[in-house]
Amino acid sequence: MYNNDVDRNTQGDAPLPDRVILLTGAERLPRDLSAFCAENEKDVCVIRYRVERVGDTNGVNGMNDADGDLCIVRSVQGCGLVPRGEERLPMRECCVTCAIKSDAERMVVGLGKAIRRCGVRSGVTFVVVLPIGLQAFPIARYMEDCFAFADDIGNQDEVVPTPRVSSVVSTVDEVGLRACLFDDSPFSVRADGHGDADVSIDDGRSVGEIQATLLREADRLLVVSVGSGEAHVDCGLAWTGELIAQIRGGETMDVGRTCDADWSAIADGRYDADAAQQRLDALTLHTECGEASRVHEPVRLICASDGFESTMVHSVRPIHPGRLSALLAGFGESGSAAHVHIRGHFTVPTRPFSVFVWDGGPGGVSIEELDNADGDLPCMTVLQVVSENHTDIPLRLEWLLLTDEEMRVPVASWFDQTDEFTLWSVSGSR
Repeated sequence: MYNNDVDRNTQGDAPLPDRVILLTGAERLPRDLSAFCAENEKDVCVIRYRVERVGDTNGVNGMNDADGDLCIVRSVQGCGLVPRGEERLPMRECCVTCAIKSDAERMVVGLGKAIRRCGVRSGVTFVVVLPIGLQAFPIARYMEDCFAFADDIGNQDEVVPTPRVSSVVSTVDEVGLRACLFDDSPFSVRADGHGDADVSIDDGRSVGEIQATLLREADRLLVVSVGSGEAHVDCGLAWTGELIAQIRGGETMDVGRTCDADWSAIADGRYDADAAQQRLDALTLHTECGEASRVHEPVRLICASDGFESTMVHSVRPIHPGRLSALLAGFGESGSAAHVHIRGHFTVPTRPFSVFVWDGGPGGVSIEELDNADGDLPCMTVLQVVSENHTDIPLRLEWLLLTDEEMRVPVASWFDQTDEFTLWSVSGSR
């Protein structure tokens, strides 16, 4: 057991560990309002990061920046013991995530030691505010690994608990959450009030995909209501929590309003990176299924004129590759899947030793082939569809399942398939 696993209530006068809360969001205002609330808390030190463009690369954007076009800007505020102001950090030919995770770990350890030298023993809560749209999960994993091997001996042989990552907190605007989740426009982040250039810090995913990813990796959600207009209806935290649970494959999370956030309680937790990794992996979307027939269970939640639908298509039957090719082609031509999230995994009879992972959001479809020669992966069809309104896509996904007659076809007969999906999976290119 690490030193920072010790119950705070039983330590008496022993020094308490510093705790790290990673604050994320797909929109700037909810994130900034949450950070502002944290700054006003006692024993909370806020470390902010943003991405800034410092040069011109003839319009070339990206996470990797060997020419120094992008830099990380860091500011520190809180506790009354740390310097204020901004410092610009060169990217040094690494990605935004790598630049921030290494700097944030050093800052937490260094500032923690400096504050302790001033006599503070209660443990400091560090709220690390990440650039808009940047995933916190790899940063949390890196920091926890570093803390696990950190030196826990303080001055005069005093044992000082190593820090810990307490939580990954995502922030959303209650009014705009639904629109953001199903937004298929390309994601980019505008520098935080410093210039008008769009700074790309991700890999070309849509706004909806980024929002869904941030919700899956987090263990807590803070909600603000910053929308305007007479058409707005307050759906409440229950409605918001149910929508989030569907995006997370049925797993709920702690949901609260930013104005009511108890930062001390948040800091007392511990982030479960393994659980977050499972939520991020579409292959783990799995439910027990003992029958050959499909299971179609729609979930519809309506709030006044606003609503969404979530449906699970679940069967032990494989998918017909030819019909899948036709469906994917139809998606591309009609754009009917532009505003839905489709995640899960499936098998096809033409590739009996493979499992395919479908991880698609608004504006994009990604299907990855995994080797299952050892039989360790789930061999069934589990696909979840979350859409902003009623759609026939779940029924079209069920149409992909093999029929009773097709289930009786000899395995060797499938090897004559020449559809687009089969050709792609055989050739390995698309």
